[in-house]
Amino acid sequence: MRGIFLCLGSHLFQSSACLALGRPHTAPQRKLHTVTLRASKERKEEAMDAAVVSASGGAMGSLLRKLSELLTAEYKLLKEAKGQIMFLKAELESMYVFMKKISDSEEPDEQDECWAKEVRELSYDIEDSISEFMLRVERDSSKPHGFKGFITRSTKLLTTMNTRHEIAKEFEGLKIRVKEASERRTRYKIDDTVPKQNNTTIDPRLLALHAETTSLVGVKGPRDQLIQLMDGEGVPAHQLKVLSIVGFGGLGKTTLANEIYHKLEEKFQSRAFVSVSQKPNIRKILRRILSQAGFVAPKDTNIEMWEESELIIALKNFLLDKRYLIVIDDIWDASAWDIIRCALPENTNGSRVITTTRIEAVARACCSNHIECVYKMKALSDQDSRSLFLKRIFGSEDMCPSYLNEVSSEILKKCGGLPLAIITTSSLLANQPNKLKKEQWEYVRKSLGSNFEVSPSLEGMRQILNLSYINLPHYLKTCMLYLGIYPEDYTIDKNDLTRQWVAEGFICRDRGIDPEDIAKSYFNELINRSMIQPVDTDYNGEVISCRVHDMMLDLILHKSREENFITIMDDMQDMTGHQNKIRRISLNLDDATNDTADTAARSVQLSQIRTVARFGTSWRLLSFKLFKHLRVLGIEISGWPKSDPSLDFTGICHLFQLRFLKIVAKGYHVVLPSKIGDLQQLETFDVRNGVTPYEPARLQKLPSDIFNLSRLLHLAVPGHVILPDRIGNMKSLRTLGQFDLGNSLDSIKGLRELTNLTNLEISCGNHYSKSGDETAAKCWEVVHALENLCNLRHLHIYNLVRSCFDVWRSVPAYFFHLQSFHANYVSCFSRVPKWIGQLHSIYDLVLTVQEVLEDDVGILSQLPSLIHLFLHIHRAPEAKIIIPGGSGLFPVLKHFRVICGRISYLTFEAETMPKLERLELYFNAKGWDRYGAVPAGIEHLPGLKEISVDIGGIGAKESNRRAAESALRDTADMHPRRPVANIKVNKFALWACDEPQEEEEEGNGGSSISST
Repeated sequence: MRGIFLCLGSHLFQSSACLALGRPHTAPQRKLHTVTLRASKERKEEAMDAAVVSASGGAMGSLLRKLSELLTAEYKLLKEAKGQIMFLKAELESMYVFMKKISDSEEPDEQDECWAKEVRELSYDIEDSISEFMLRVERDSSKPHGFKGFITRSTKLLTTMNTRHEIAKEFEGLKIRVKEASERRTRYKIDDTVPKQNNTTIDPRLLALHAETTSLVGVKGPRDQLIQLMDGEGVPAHQLKVLSIVGFGGLGKTTLANEIYHKLEEKFQSRAFVSVSQKPNIRKILRRILSQAGFVAPKDTNIEMWEESELIIALKNFLLDKRYLIVIDDIWDASAWDIIRCALPENTNGSRVITTTRIEAVARACCSNHIECVYKMKALSDQDSRSLFLKRIFGSEDMCPSYLNEVSSEILKKCGGLPLAIITTSSLLANQPNKLKKEQWEYVRKSLGSNFEVSPSLEGMRQILNLSYINLPHYLKTCMLYLGIYPEDYTIDKNDLTRQWVAEGFICRDRGIDPEDIAKSYFNELINRSMIQPVDTDYNGEVISCRVHDMMLDLILHKSREENFITIMDDMQDMTGHQNKIRRISLNLDDATNDTADTAARSVQLSQIRTVARFGTSWRLLSFKLFKHLRVLGIEISGWPKSDPSLDFTGICHLFQLRFLKIVAKGYHVVLPSKIGDLQQLETFDVRNGVTPYEPARLQKLPSDIFNLSRLLHLAVPGHVILPDRIGNMKSLRTLGQFDLGNSLDSIKGLRELTNLTNLEISCGNHYSKSGDETAAKCWEVVHALENLCNLRHLHIYNLVRSCFDVWRSVPAYFFHLQSFHANYVSCFSRVPKWIGQLHSIYDLVLTVQEVLEDDVGILSQLPSLIHLFLHIHRAPEAKIIIPGGSGLFPVLKHFRVICGRISYLTFEAETMPKLERLELYFNAKGWDRYGAVPAGIEHLPGLKEISVDIGGIGAKESNRRAAESALRDTADMHPRRPVANIKVNKFALWACDEPQEEEEEGNGGSSISST
């Protein structure tokens, strides 16, 4: 009965906390702006103390809050029990404060760390005991339901004589454990840790600032030198040439390779840029090269199932007659290169390959020991180092006060000219509340190692990065360490990451601010501090994914091992003999079998694990019965199955603490439990199992009682999946996709009740073939439901039949608040609806229309917030499509993408689209000699930085393909701003649907594959 009384009381507190601090059953209207948390220092410290779970304090914050709740009058505890609780609370509070001091110390004493680890593990164990007993009480009790009913049942339970006896026994045991830890602290004099001053504030900056201050300093010279080397002596220009960039981690090898790649890419027919990393998945790397190079697999062929040898042959044959540029980044072992090299043909088209590595022997192996083709990265010069450093802090080299010149030079000397070290250190100073105080600069100077500038090393870089980590607030440290669950070079989705932070309890649910908004502000702050690197941004400029530099990942894993925060395993056998209790585990498995997995898993206790993150190609799953306290379950299986195995997730139904569930398993049959109503804490349910157009749905239906999950916020399933009826009960939902038109009429009507929805995806699966009357009825209900969704901000519609759009004669009431609206693929309007002009908040618009008439573009030009416009025109134009110019038209548009079979009908007037940076054109080469021409007026686009063109080649004469490509290149070359031109002919594409089917004299391109 160990854990009974404390568990009971803590559950009472947790229930009340859910009502007082958590989301009510009907969530309040969400704030539309991102929380920036520029509050006073006092409020921030309060927020930090209120953190539920942290890397340094374990579950201590949660325990203290629950103990406080137990002392309130409503629980009517026995006098003896109250005394024990007060003792525990006082001792744990003292321990918690001291643990935070240890966390703040740059070099804590080993005894301090050992004691803190003991207390941290104790807090986790007590919390697990709470959770287990909470479940027992719920299962053993019947009516009445709800929080008040639980209070009544629990209070009655406390009055029994047996329970009183168990209570006293339990608290006595807990008291002894805590006293032992407290006495050990006194016995070994663990009381003299002095924390450093911490002036770090939270001040998220715009991505634009981050991009500007990390601009390419010191790259132009090496870039031009390497480009010259690529065409220099040693290897004839027409032969394949391999160039290798070698240097210490953080020197900027990837940045340099990427700059060369983008500088030269338009000169090559096929291009690819892939990362290898320390533990390469060769099949995945080869698939990425094929995909980026432009390879299109034959119809009904699944490239995910190809063996390594098949991928090598396919890539070699595809590149044989092409001039290609391939960058292979971050090679750690020559054996990985040897395999990749087999797929790169020795043609005579002037192809080039660039590799990057930290190891000189690997660099020489890549270049076949042609030492002249190995480029050794050099550190930044003193001038370039200073420029990068000061621009990051002040925005300009000239803004640095003279009294900081000396200390800044000393800091830069210790950074050794490494861009990563300079960026990280300058970001630390840039985020100080008063970055002009010399004392703060002196603190940074003294904290950096003394010999890094002489001999760069992993330990030296770790020391530099550690300084920025130490200066993070406690709650950001926890969020930072959690990034260690992801493999090296993994692109991390912001929404997934922030939702996992919330699910783990790292974010305080308090003060009326949505925890997910707080989590996103933490994400932005880590970006701003250069702790993580932005990868993708949306059209509104918000970072939507990130990556962790491998040097920073090394620090994270080092810290995680110290604090037993995350355990990384690449082999199930590593579990055997594992000493510490595992709290969070990341499994990267490629060849695990059921026997080895089960045997290893049973050799260590797993019940206390809170996060399981599973990556790799192996489809074997651990038994979910081994876990009791799981909060986060993420399964991502890369590669398709060779046979047709099922993934059995029926065991998740007992994971009563589960808050986040995501399954990514292409081509697998995901088997869910028939009911999951016990998962009352679940907030995210995301299943993506890669249904292709050529296969039936692998996930046919969801658990029948999913609508009972009152806390569920995000529901994402593949297309074609039919939801159970009564979806209208799920009133907390914010994200729903994809909602298939094949759902019942009652389910469609239920959409009206989901008034907290902010993101909605609606689709019509290929299997759907109902009568016109039924389709019309469902379309009317969809429109009717949308009129009630007052919080909707993002609406994406795919593959709906045209009749569904014809019913939208006027704008639904709440569409005025839309920020993103997509109606694409088969979905199309007859023309641009007039009500689109009323969407003044829209910044991202994707429209498929049958035709564009004279007033339609004028409607779009009046949208004041439109940043991204994608216009797909099905029918071949019969008259000019004029993009009007003038003051106030397309005022902020940056990205314009248009698909039109005959692009010659497009005309840009003078002074149109003044902010446009990227223009994408998709059209067909067929008939170019009769009515083909470059759109008129492209030279009128003053801010153009890039032109991307995809020319459909199906049915076109070779002469027309070449003429179209040449004309577009000439137009790009003659533009005043000389934009980057990415122009390609896609022999296997036919853009737009309603082109007249005429055969030209020369062949049809040799393929029937088409795109729309």
